[in-house]
Amino acid sequence: MQITIGDITLDGVLYDTALAEEIKAYFPLTISMVGYGGREYYGGVDFYPENLEGGRKNFENGDITYCEAHHNMAIFYAQTDHPDLSVDVIPIGRVTSDLSVFDELDIRETITFSIAQ
Repeated sequence: MQITIGDITLDGVLYDTALAEEIKAYFPLTISMVGYGGREYYGGVDFYPENLEGGRKNFENGDITYCEAHHNMAIFYAQTDHPDLSVDVIPIGRVTSDLSVFDELDIRETITFSIAQ
């Protein structure tokens, strides 16, 4: 998978799960995302996935997740003093490139998820 933010291209992997396959059907998927808490970028999606197993209230750096409660996707890039989340997120993949680029981004970014060429 590729993650594109402006002229930055990151590599990632999509997990072999029903939810990841369901979301992949929408690729290329462009989402207006907002930085939050120095740990993540998140943004709403306009579809409602059905395969919602495996939610948890924590994250690993690099996780790409779907959140049913907030109807959004997120990229988590940095552990913080508060790694526990208030809602469940379901990992669908992860960024495999250097995550430090997220520290340099604007508060709002347009991020596109696509199949690697």
